[in-house]
Amino acid sequence: MIRFANVEKWFGPLHVLAGISGEVRKGEVLVLLGPSGSGKSTLIRTVTRLEQIQKGQVLVGGIDVASRGVNINRLRQRVGFVFQAFNLFPHLTALGNVTLGLERLRKMRKVEARSRGMHELARVGLAEKADTIPARLSGGQRQRVAIARALALDPEIMLFDEPTSALDPEMVGEVLQAMKSLVQSGMTMITVTHEIGFAREVSDTIWFMDEGQIVESGRPATVFDNPQHVRLRRFLAECH
Repeated sequence: MIRFANVEKWFGPLHVLAGISGEVRKGEVLVLLGPSGSGKSTLIRTVTRLEQIQKGQVLVGGIDVASRGVNINRLRQRVGFVFQAFNLFPHLTALGNVTLGLERLRKMRKVEARSRGMHELARVGLAEKADTIPARLSGGQRQRVAIARALALDPEIMLFDEPTSALDPEMVGEVLQAMKSLVQSGMTMITVTHEIGFAREVSDTIWFMDEGQIVESGRPATVFDNPQHVRLRRFLAECH
């Protein structure tokens, strides 16, 4: 579903992604771990071309996202993106946030969009908050609305960029539970997170990144129980 081929990215003199290669198969859950500034968020943003790369290729379903003829808006409809800071429209209700893309991008009639929006809010346990604006929702609820909004467009892939890092600890569980239900449905996912327990439970593969490189990768049991790289051992010790 997703293939990174020798991906290179600089911010000025800073080499943020230094030759990243790897792939995510259909239905697979990849978790990116690593210290702040290691390139994790930049890497997943290249999938929808929110970040341009200078060298290499990022392929989604065999399509090079940087190729001249690619319809980037159509590509982005195939890939749901949930951000750290929710990115909800404050003047719209929870339902309005979910239905906006359906009406604007999918040209769905209001009654159809409302029905689909309610289905997705129910899926994340928020049907009763449909008419509530974001300011009156908790952080965890806002993030679940963001997940519902992404799911409404029927994505083939979901990308999560530290979806719980802006939340109070008691709200983290409800967002992780919504994500676990997606895993059980067979969704292809890449998640940037520091939630080690979640990563161990749901991931098929872990990539540990540091200084723009994948320094260790493998099945969660191998990576967590028998870490080889000193930087990974140090990172895991700091997380516990």
